[in-house]
Amino acid sequence: MKDVAKDAHVSVATVSNYLNGKKVRPEVEEQVKRSIEKLHYVRNDAARALKISESKYVVFVLPTVWSPFFAELTFWIQRYLNEKGYKMILSISENKYEQEKSYVKMAEEQRVAGIISISYSDLNSHVPSNIPLVSIEKDDTGMFPLVTSDNYGGGRMAADEFKRRNLRHVVYIGTSHEGFSPMIARQSGFVDQCNNLGMKYEVFSVPSARTPEKFNSAVEEISSEIAGIFKKSGPVGVFAYCDETALHLRNQLEKDGVRVPEDIQIIGFDGGMIYVNTALGISSIRQNVREIALKTTELLDSQIKGKTSEDVRRFMVPVSFKEGNTTVN
Repeated sequence: MKDVAKDAHVSVATVSNYLNGKKVRPEVEEQVKRSIEKLHYVRNDAARALKISESKYVVFVLPTVWSPFFAELTFWIQRYLNEKGYKMILSISENKYEQEKSYVKMAEEQRVAGIISISYSDLNSHVPSNIPLVSIEKDDTGMFPLVTSDNYGGGRMAADEFKRRNLRHVVYIGTSHEGFSPMIARQSGFVDQCNNLGMKYEVFSVPSARTPEKFNSAVEEISSEIAGIFKKSGPVGVFAYCDETALHLRNQLEKDGVRVPEDIQIIGFDGGMIYVNTALGISSIRQNVREIALKTTELLDSQIKGKTSEDVRRFMVPVSFKEGNTTVN
């Protein structure tokens, strides 16, 4: 800043006023502007934030962007943070606990405005209560606000869709990550509604797709089991806990000579968009990604500005069914 002031023949205070949007004389403004361009000056916003104890940076910790759901969520989180005057620091953890903790440490050291997290570990227990934080999908501490989809309602909705299609035998494919509450809720909603409707069901589980060999092997086995159920009982409805598993199952069933959706109908969960206004193609329980992002950023902004009540809030966002090419009306 001193170099800019010297080159423009003005005081440092005048340069500071210009950078902070305060009024300066038009001719002085042009001088400062030319000097900034000439010297390629870039303001150090991080240092400025430390000096005035006010940061506009928000750390967004999430496992991956290698899924339509996470990619779409990242877009809307950034959009709404920008509208509120914040800048997003994207921090991809790859589900590595130590990596997640390092991001929390960075947030503390840099005195960021707040954190938004999607973590399947107990990350939140390592976040000091004085740091504004909003969790998406999971918070076991009870210390921070949580925004989540109606996972239980989504499971019930999938069972209702199969009942409406007169499918008497259905299957749920979950994950072996049993401690993850949203997945437990999806399975519970589906199983409870199947019992309510008198539908016969089977439950299978697959390991994480991050272990491809184990995952693919499990999908092959489940595909064979489902083909056997079809031969014995007729058309089957399959509800998969996520779209990725639903897609892999469809591909495997078709490899095994089973027709989708004529023989096996499949519903996933997420309803991710691969392009703007373009869904994956499979039938799915669609999470309202935009509403999740909006509510999350509103909650964080309120915390940062000290406008929240003492009660930690929980928000459940409704889901909807999106018809695709893996079910038949």
